[in-house]
Amino acid sequence: MDTYTPPVPGQLHAALRQELLRLAHHEEELAASEAARVHYWESMPVTVATHRTCAAALRAAADELLAPGRSRPGGG
Repeated sequence: MDTYTPPVPGQLHAALRQELLRLAHHEEELAASEAARVHYWESMPVTVATHRTCAAALRAAADELLAPGRSRPGGG
């Protein structure tokens, strides 16, 4: 019978940070792909800026996991 072993908090934070960075990279790729289809004289679609904003937010969330003294979940 297998027994559940909860992940070590450091490992969980590292895995979560990697996933956030992967998602940010994906958002940047989407922005680049959409921007590449627009001629230089045309205005950028709002979706390009939206993807870039999402990527920045995801990177900021990932960086918060590195911050020393971050508050505990459910704590304050």
